[in-house]
Amino acid sequence: MVLGVLAERVVSGQAQAGNFLAAIVPPGIGLGVIYSVVMAVMTVLGALGLLAGRRWASVGFPLLLSIHIGMFVPVLPQDAQVAGVVILWNLLLIGDYLFSLSVRNPRGRRRAAPDDTAAWMARYGDAVRHLLVVAVLGAMAVGGFALTASTAARYVCLAFDVAVITLAAPFVLKVLRQHPRYLIALGLLLAIGVPQAIGSVPALLAMLGIFQAGVLLVMLSRSQLFADLVQSFYNRPALLILSTFAGLAGAGALLLTFPAASAGPYALPFIDAVFTAVSATCVNGLIVVDTPVAFSAFGQGVLLLLIQLGGLGIMVLSTFATVLLGGRLALRGEQALEEMLDLASPASAYELTRFIVVSTLLIEAIGAIALAATFHYHYGYEPLDALWRGIFHSVASFCNAGFSLWSDSLIQFQRDAFVEGVHMVLVVAGGLGFTVLAALWLQMRGTVRRQSLQTRVVLLVSLGLVLGGALLFGLTEWNHSLSGLPTVGEKMLNALFQSITLRSGGFNTVSFDGLERSTIMMMIVWMFIGAAPGSTGGGIKITTFAVMLAALPALIRNQPRALLLRRTIPHDIVYRAATIMTVATMAAVLVFFLLLATHNMSFETAAFEAVSALATVGLSIGGTSELNAFGKWLIIVTMFIGRVGPISLALALGSSNQSQITFPEAKIMVG
Repeated sequence: MVLGVLAERVVSGQAQAGNFLAAIVPPGIGLGVIYSVVMAVMTVLGALGLLAGRRWASVGFPLLLSIHIGMFVPVLPQDAQVAGVVILWNLLLIGDYLFSLSVRNPRGRRRAAPDDTAAWMARYGDAVRHLLVVAVLGAMAVGGFALTASTAARYVCLAFDVAVITLAAPFVLKVLRQHPRYLIALGLLLAIGVPQAIGSVPALLAMLGIFQAGVLLVMLSRSQLFADLVQSFYNRPALLILSTFAGLAGAGALLLTFPAASAGPYALPFIDAVFTAVSATCVNGLIVVDTPVAFSAFGQGVLLLLIQLGGLGIMVLSTFATVLLGGRLALRGEQALEEMLDLASPASAYELTRFIVVSTLLIEAIGAIALAATFHYHYGYEPLDALWRGIFHSVASFCNAGFSLWSDSLIQFQRDAFVEGVHMVLVVAGGLGFTVLAALWLQMRGTVRRQSLQTRVVLLVSLGLVLGGALLFGLTEWNHSLSGLPTVGEKMLNALFQSITLRSGGFNTVSFDGLERSTIMMMIVWMFIGAAPGSTGGGIKITTFAVMLAALPALIRNQPRALLLRRTIPHDIVYRAATIMTVATMAAVLVFFLLLATHNMSFETAAFEAVSALATVGLSIGGTSELNAFGKWLIIVTMFIGRVGPISLALALGSSNQSQITFPEAKIMVG
């Protein structure tokens, strides 16, 4: 009922006639208000009938939900988002209600567990969780879709919030007694929210919504379904990685559809919100709307949060929080983290996780201060604006995201060596990988004298790619994109900048209009190689590239093992590298083919767009602006696959059971 009333207010507010069903009902008829009142009365009567055990109520409840669906079906052409959510929600309620009838306990209640909190959960948990979900969705509707101007919507939502919090209060008190550390989060919320909520109903609703979302998360974490889901994820860590990034991108897309996230008078189209959210979560940087023009401060804040969480990974952040609170993950949780970070042993996961978050925040803070000071003192930006731009660009650079708060990326700073230098250092630091940064830090402290093979390979190959890319870009573009720079030093600096950002950074300081075809070819190869494993960058990874280079001489000389820096590479590592390169190549070719088949793009533009999306680089030579609806969805899927990795996706979708059947060997001619 609550969601139906709020949805009616959204649709009526957007309709030209101010009418709930303006498309099919003559103007002047207040059908929306009548609908809301009638449905509210019927819902209350139905709830009382269910509590009293009346048979008519058990039949009338799904009928009431069906009426909700029928009333919003005509609204789909007018507002597919709101009407679609209401229809889907009511369909889920009908399915849940009909299913619960077949499995309901004959006594009407579950057996109480010995624990006090568990006993309350067993008896009231399902109902209160449902109400909390409705309350959170209502808060999002009122705040996100600018319903605070509707007095009816505000007070309906406020009354419902108070009722739900009252029902959930016993559970909250029990949890606070068991875990006093939650009082810190509650106190922080009250300290920030209460001063804002005094005299402001929207701020009060926002504070209550955040509180209810927290209570809902705690309740979900204590349910058996959540435990089974986590156990399943721990058994297949690749599926956990895929699910967390998909969930983060979905939540970001929802937030970006809010009118508050748009700088203009209208909300961002759904497909553009999804594209931008996936691009930010996957730290890609491809955009279909101009970031500084299309998004408000709230929208830019959502982008920054998505970039930061996408760069670090939700799992790493949650593990770090667990360590800070003095807890430990179960063995399967350690194994999942081990696979995600590619560690030698689960025991080292905690130390590396601490280093990841602390070093990330420290490096980003230093970069933000350096950039903010330059933007303020040298370019005249206001202190708060300069600080915000410094923070945004520092996080985007370290996370290799490529999003910029200037429409021309960083072209206006092509003659500023300091701004370019800070961005280059941040991009390189984020692209080296956390294991390499940790190894370098330990060597500086004197803990480690000789670096591991991976650290040496990453450093040597990265240096070679940076210098080689700068040389090739400079040679091919000296009299083209670099011709506008007056000095040799500035040309070399910008060539170096483009070489560094090519492999996942996503920024550009020179115009890509009219690039030489040889330059485009070099850029595609560099983007495809990408950054180091365990980093915020993408691509097939430079270690994969190095292993394949090491395997070539072994194959040519018919050697049994591949050698890399006087170390023997196991066969399974070579097979894994070959698989990653093969799958990535096949994916890039498929996306390239589909872009050519569905768009009027040039050959090099489609190839560049496909590899940039798959390698999560974010550079474009004009292909993104030419995408139609199919092309946008295609690039969305490509960015997602490029972030979670072809192997992780295959593991998530494949079977974990290995066949014990073997077949006879046979030779086949190749080459």
